[in-house]
Amino acid sequence: MTKDKINKSRRRLIQSAGTLPIAVSTPIAFGDDHQKNYKKHDAFSLDEIYPRWKTNSAKWDLQTKRFPGQKIHAAMGIADLDFRTAPVITEAITRRVLHENWGYILTPDSYYESIINWIKKRYGEEISRDQLLLATGVLPAIQSAIRAFCPKNSKVVLNSPGYSELYINIRKAHCVPDESPLIKKDGRYHLDFDDLSKRLGKDDVHAFLLVNPHNPTGNCWSKNDLEKVADVCEQKNVMLFSDEIHCDFIAEDSAFTPVYSLDSEAVKRKAVVFKSTTKSFNLSAFKTGYLYAHDTDVISKIREAGHVEFANTLGVIASEVAYNHAEKWLNQVSSYINENMILVEEYINKEIPLIKFNRPEGTYLAWIDFKTWMDAIDAKSNAEKRGENKGDYMERHLVQKSGIQLGRGYRFGAGGENYLRMNVGTSRVLLKEALERIKLAAKKI
Repeated sequence: MTKDKINKSRRRLIQSAGTLPIAVSTPIAFGDDHQKNYKKHDAFSLDEIYPRWKTNSAKWDLQTKRFPGQKIHAAMGIADLDFRTAPVITEAITRRVLHENWGYILTPDSYYESIINWIKKRYGEEISRDQLLLATGVLPAIQSAIRAFCPKNSKVVLNSPGYSELYINIRKAHCVPDESPLIKKDGRYHLDFDDLSKRLGKDDVHAFLLVNPHNPTGNCWSKNDLEKVADVCEQKNVMLFSDEIHCDFIAEDSAFTPVYSLDSEAVKRKAVVFKSTTKSFNLSAFKTGYLYAHDTDVISKIREAGHVEFANTLGVIASEVAYNHAEKWLNQVSSYINENMILVEEYINKEIPLIKFNRPEGTYLAWIDFKTWMDAIDAKSNAEKRGENKGDYMERHLVQKSGIQLGRGYRFGAGGENYLRMNVGTSRVLLKEALERIKLAAKKI
């Protein structure tokens, strides 16, 4: 075919293309600025027992694998909520799912703005975008900070008992967890500043990882506590990492003090804060989180150490809408959980003398002393015969005798071996059934 004939063929193809029907979808605008017309919801059905079995729920379905053939009436070990997600979040996600393309996301400015505005509104803190880094969760963000400031094989100090995943993630960052035990006095836990000062003063320690509110004990550290912590970190020249993921669940007679509420130059130079929507709005499946620091050099160092600032599409939409439109849901859930905690404390103290519990200042996690019960069933000796920890034996015993599964306290490090952790972020109907079943099991001891 000659060049002239090829050109004529091209012209005919182009001309005919103008007559072909082309399906063009109407563009869909995403990002919260374009979605102000959400349905209004003023009340939420929190007493509903929302079914989570056979949904690949780590909290529920994992237990059927761990205890095959055993009827489990309530799984209460893992820290997520059993309530329906705020309707506005479901609505926003549904809108996005109807757009049938899942290419790379351009993280919108409105997402950063929602975080900055939430932090100011909720905690009275002023931060800017250059002080903020997105993450795929609080734990990956903590790993990034550790890698930035702590040399391999150095130690990271944390309080014990402490959240089990922190130990794991410190090791993943090629460092060593160093436990500073909390002191329990009159049913409450306290920081041991003498021990903390000694540990932070060692040459191979470069950071203190504080959890506020504390998991699993539920302590909300006071302004005086935080000022002392900041002073010690400044004196010993170590970084202060503050995991504040549980900060939206505070008992009504307690208060949460953010580390950045302190008027402290040491904090401004040394502190990195970690937060997420995942606990507050029960969005753990979306793997979102962020960290911030007032000193932008700190942010730069974390970024340069290899931090991956990434966000997934549904996580961005869910989190942005949560911060902008779901505070009413959060407040109702927090109030409901506060009432659940009061119920648990009153019921245990009145009806189940084998166990002990003091209501926490924060979180939706009840840290319950099972030592007397463990001793009564000789859990230690029986566990040794099976080559396991007595906490494993106690957990299995409770499942077999009551059908209620609680988290094993020994996994939270030193000081947790006599405890089980109960998640009260569930329907009060189910919570009452769980307490009744535990009571009946205790009566048979």
